Amino acid sequence: MAQQQKNKESYVEVIGDTVYGKHLIATISLSISLSLIGFFIGKQIFPHIAPEQMVKSYSLLLGIAGSLIALLINTLLFKPKRILNETPNTSAELTAVYQKLQFDIEEEREAILNDPVTAQEMKEQGIYDMFMEEKREEH
Repeated sequence: MAQQQKNKESYVEVIGDTVYGKHLIATISLSISLSLIGFFIGKQIFPHIAPEQMVKSYSLLLGIAGSLIALLINTLLFKPKRILNETPNTSAELTAVYQKLQFDIEEEREAILNDPVTAQEMKEQGIYDMFMEEKREEH
């Protein structure tokens, strides 16, 4: 039953990420609430302890603090649900992607070979061999 309920959850795409709609509404509500609470508490407290011209500024800072607290709470309440499956790509797969995008992989390989800094960075990231595999096979 719980699995069926989980499958019925509706997703929403926001800024390139996919989230549960109810979690999005909850995070927005919590953030707005804590921000406004902080601001209005500041409007009540700061007239007694701060100069008159600074009350609005200090209240705004307290509202921003409320937003940061909401961020922390939202982070703890709603953990990422994304599962990343990483598989190493082969040079042939890379070549197919370049062909699909209509890029010249040989031009890319030449650019990598002519730039030792880029080549070194790619070696450190472990992707150099993926780009240069077919090049070595030709020689």
